[in-house]
Amino acid sequence: MRRSSNCLPRRRYAIEACAAALRWFDGVLPGEPVVLATQTANISSMRLAARLGFSEVERFEAWGAEQWLGMRSPVTASG
Repeated sequence: MRRSSNCLPRRRYAIEACAAALRWFDGVLPGEPVVLATQTANISSMRLAARLGFSEVERFEAWGAEQWLGMRSPVTASG
């Protein structure tokens, strides 16, 4: 029996996995910023980045498409 993806429950694996990785990073390298880049056409990744605390730094052209560069401010040892 084939199930439509619309029938499947939505899961939050991406946000949970990325949040866990960022917590690890903050523990290992406190005070260091984190940067990421994704294509502006990848709306889901840009939304995920915003939910994780990334802010837009710039947009630039690369690999034949507009890219989005985001940065997450450093988290200090005190929080």
